[in-house]
Amino acid sequence: MFIIKFFTFIVLLFPVQVWCNEFANTVPDKAYAASTSRLMKLLEVEDELAENLSGYVEKLKRKLSIVEKSLCNLKAKHIQMKMDYETYFGNPLNSFSLIYRLSSSWKMWLKYTSESQKEELEHIDEAHRMRTQLPTSSDLQMASRGIDELMAYYKLTPEELGVGNLSGYTRPETALSSLDCYALGEFCIQIRKDALAEAWFNASLRLFKENNSVYNVYDFSRTTIDTSWGALLIKNNQYDAAFNHFGQSSLSNISREVQNQFEEDLGAKRNCSAKFRLPNHLHCRYNSSTSPFLHIAPLKMEEISTDPYMVVYHDVIYENEINWLLDNSDFRTSLVGESQISTLRTSQDMPFGANSGEVMRNIEKRIKDMTGLSMDLSEDFMLINYGIGGTYKMHYDFYVYSEPLRFLRGERIVTVLFYLGDVELSGSTVFPFLNISITPKKGSAVMWYNLHNSGDVHQKTQHCACPVVVGSKYVLTKWINELHQTFITPCMKDSNIHS
Repeated sequence: MFIIKFFTFIVLLFPVQVWCNEFANTVPDKAYAASTSRLMKLLEVEDELAENLSGYVEKLKRKLSIVEKSLCNLKAKHIQMKMDYETYFGNPLNSFSLIYRLSSSWKMWLKYTSESQKEELEHIDEAHRMRTQLPTSSDLQMASRGIDELMAYYKLTPEELGVGNLSGYTRPETALSSLDCYALGEFCIQIRKDALAEAWFNASLRLFKENNSVYNVYDFSRTTIDTSWGALLIKNNQYDAAFNHFGQSSLSNISREVQNQFEEDLGAKRNCSAKFRLPNHLHCRYNSSTSPFLHIAPLKMEEISTDPYMVVYHDVIYENEINWLLDNSDFRTSLVGESQISTLRTSQDMPFGANSGEVMRNIEKRIKDMTGLSMDLSEDFMLINYGIGGTYKMHYDFYVYSEPLRFLRGERIVTVLFYLGDVELSGSTVFPFLNISITPKKGSAVMWYNLHNSGDVHQKTQHCACPVVVGSKYVLTKWINELHQTFITPCMKDSNIHS
């Protein structure tokens, strides 16, 4: 119906055809939104679709009628049976009938009600065939842009269009639905008209009808609108407004996932924009205790957190090692999970095994000195490059394996992240739940525990790589496996910190 309403706008405000002429060179031959004649053909398509759906509904009604009649007969038999069990089952025909129903008939009814019959499938196949005649996403984009042009040309507002008011000429039958207004709000976000998007979301909420069962088909609810509006406000750093907006719906209607995402984004953005100040109770010192070698060559260490345990080492990767890594790099687009491209991460990376050369063996030995942990079963090094705007949104380094799988593969107990260069502006690694932001400094490395001493995953280790504003960021990551640390960091029941 959205396209039909757009057609009504075109008819009532015919001068906007000038806009269509301006886009004549970019509109595909069969673009519906650019021609009223093409829109007339859409009316015919919708009539055909409605007729096909009506036929499908009639088939389902007949099917429902058969089931209802059978159910009535069954209830009648049950009433007769309950009046006098002994008399009823004294008749062998009744006994046979009951056994047959439960052994065979119910299976057939299950099959009949759950499977689509041939004549029903014909309507479904016809609907699939007609999909080629329907408007595409490009048509919807053009229609949305047409509405946007109408609003600019005639100074119309979402509130007016929502009730079918066109420059003082009210046509209630052309009023937009809550779904229509929501779609236009999403379009305005795409064209970066955020204020107008908010106005459309507001109109969508105002027109939302609580008892409209059609929304179930679209998986559309107030929460849908709230989430999009709140995300827009977060993007524009209007955190208080976003919080208040989410608060307009009861917490039971807002998923925990949405609340978590809001809190994570809020914390990450605030930390990306802030400078970290070292807490007074922590300090810098030389670490000479985690390995025998450090007794004669201690490392400069800055304590950042005790829960989880987190430190920054300074001057622990050298100029010649950095040059070797960059000279031997062949970056590919970074993947997440099961080798999937994700919008969470915009970077390139390359793995390096510990046996890739003398440089990698030396770095792995140094990590063993820094952590005091075994490197057995640990993953390959990962060299990562973040360019302008490069980021890795909120994530954990641990996997959260199920118990059987964890015994086989092991969790990531520790992360070591080397910074191979300074970043001119931003690119920090932030831990929102710890209020920690670490600025990349060439030659330094941050190390933290992803697990409690009890072996439980540490939720406060959630972190992100802030977008690089100016410069380029190179990091080298090593994830250390827990399986060979049994006698080095033994699990302590009910102990949830590393000390």
